[in-house]
Amino acid sequence: VYLCITASPPEATMAPVAAARAFALAASLSVAGLPAPAAASAFLSYRPPTALRGDLLDELERVLGEGRRVAAEGRVAQFEDAMRPIFRALPLEGERLPASGARYLLHRVFVERHGWFVEGLASPGNDSSLASVFAAHSGDEVEDVFARRFGERGLSLHEAAVFAATLESLVHEEALERLQASYRLLGLDAQEGAREQDVERAIDAYMLMLVLGLNHTSTEPELVFRAWGNIDQIYPAWGATQKWVREVRKEVTSADPMARTTFAMTTQVLEEVADRYGRWQDSECLALKEDLMKYERGDTGRVLLKDFYGAALNGSFQYTESKEYLR
Repeated sequence: VYLCITASPPEATMAPVAAARAFALAASLSVAGLPAPAAASAFLSYRPPTALRGDLLDELERVLGEGRRVAAEGRVAQFEDAMRPIFRALPLEGERLPASGARYLLHRVFVERHGWFVEGLASPGNDSSLASVFAAHSGDEVEDVFARRFGERGLSLHEAAVFAATLESLVHEEALERLQASYRLLGLDAQEGAREQDVERAIDAYMLMLVLGLNHTSTEPELVFRAWGNIDQIYPAWGATQKWVREVRKEVTSADPMARTTFAMTTQVLEEVADRYGRWQDSECLALKEDLMKYERGDTGRVLLKDFYGAALNGSFQYTESKEYLR
């Protein structure tokens, strides 16, 4: 009961608690925009140094498309650098990391990089659970690509970096889709210039869908506007969330103030929000822990269900998880 999971990006992939249940993935935190697909000649001229590196990237391009390969590939080097010390410290089988070690490596990197706790990585499971984090966002084919790698021989450092880069790029892609939905719900045109107040309202709609766990692909304007009218009661941390997002926006747009109201700049802002959200929301998780401590039964480290749900009836909106979920 005391463990509060923070997330990002994206709803279905990130393990959620309270408002963190809405993000994601928290890890579905995200998903931000993909770079424009590279010209075919750029890929035809590229040859990875080993067949193994090419095999995995080529497989991903086959099932995800060239644009998504470009998005993931651009992040691989950073993940390799971040993972290398941990990879070398873990027990290897040859030059490869078995599934249990790969799970730990990926979990550790996402926590340190974004504060994301990704379901399927944060707790032990079978080998396929590592790959299953992709199922809700990119279909069975991507899951199968990585499941074969886990099941057959574990992962090399490069393959682990490709896994992480692919997941992160899908989180950013989802953030873009949610922003597009926000513009649609507000009747704004992403191709035309927007007023400052319209951009702020679109960002607020984005965050409202995020923290309330609304499906951005099917949410209707009436639901959003109704939730907007009660958001402070539904989600008491709304004001603090707005303030934080505006601070992130100010920081990101300072590099190009003239473009601050463009859709492209707003996408960059929300990509940054997706990357930082898990760490920022940790303060809310600590507040939840402190609140739950008031209901602790003696020194057991446990809260009785009647006290847990009683707190919800007395205004603690967060405590609504089912018994099955809490188990």
